[in-house]
Amino acid sequence: MLVVLVGVSALFIVEPVLSNYPDDARVFPQLTASIVFVGSLLLLFRNYLPGPLRTFVAESISITSTDESDIPGSEADLEESETADEEYEAETLGAEYGYKVDETTFMVVTTILYFAGGWAAGFLFATPIYILGYTLWFRTSPVTSVLLAILGTFVIYLFMTYLVLPFDQGHIFDFSPLLPLLVEPITGGGV
Repeated sequence: MLVVLVGVSALFIVEPVLSNYPDDARVFPQLTASIVFVGSLLLLFRNYLPGPLRTFVAESISITSTDESDIPGSEADLEESETADEEYEAETLGAEYGYKVDETTFMVVTTILYFAGGWAAGFLFATPIYILGYTLWFRTSPVTSVLLAILGTFVIYLFMTYLVLPFDQGHIFDFSPLLPLLVEPITGGGV
């Protein structure tokens, strides 16, 4: 089922959303979609990868933890390397309520929902909702979640402003009349 979801997400990412953009505006979204697609495939097939690549892909990394046992190559990591895979269970919001959802499945399904929501209502509105949902699912602090959502919205706004991409307009819902006018982009040269 995950293979079908990855295939559908790749088709959805590349074809319908980008078909109306000029060639130069397609480059970044297509590169990003390619990286997400390859990363998803690596996570999906991590159990079948050769040794060093499997270790790199399947390694659990926490950017918010300062515990030395999480640092690769530390003494605690070397002692528990065999049991780490068996004992590792993500502290997710679902686990708190008794739901067990594989991280790969969660990532693929939420990414597809994010792109579907972005297509329908515009990425300017789907991005903060996706970031908040994703970070809160993995029990990140609410302050960090809100700051990341604001940062993601700001990045989308920069894309709208400087690349003149209609990320505030969805194919089903158009909330752009409710937004303030975009700031004029800063252009080089002098007049």
